[in-house]
Amino acid sequence: MIDESTLRRKRLVLLFWVLIAFFYFYLSFDYIRIAMNNDKLGEYVHYVVQLAGNESRSQREIKALLLVRADELGVPLNSDQIRIQGSGQSLKISVTYDVDIDVPIFRSGFYSKHYEHKVSYRQPR
Repeated sequence: MIDESTLRRKRLVLLFWVLIAFFYFYLSFDYIRIAMNNDKLGEYVHYVVQLAGNESRSQREIKALLLVRADELGVPLNSDQIRIQGSGQSLKISVTYDVDIDVPIFRSGFYSKHYEHKVSYRQPR
């Protein structure tokens, strides 16, 4: 028959591995979510550059469009992190920001990921 202390030890090891698996899947889920939101924001920056270049929109309008979309995606972006150069067909936009990947145990960010998008206007074909 199995000794009771051995059974307790096995349950403790099982609990430990369950906690490790939960921690790993939580980090993976958060990282994938952040990466997908970054990709969506990058596509939107391309769209805004083409739109603003064709319609000669002001820098204020461009920043507003990008900030609203970043807010919808949950990306921590503020107006200081958006650089706009030129206008019309010489438009260039640079968006740079850092995102903290959350860990369930720690309150502050455990890992920070840096993202940067540099997009220039392209003449439509």
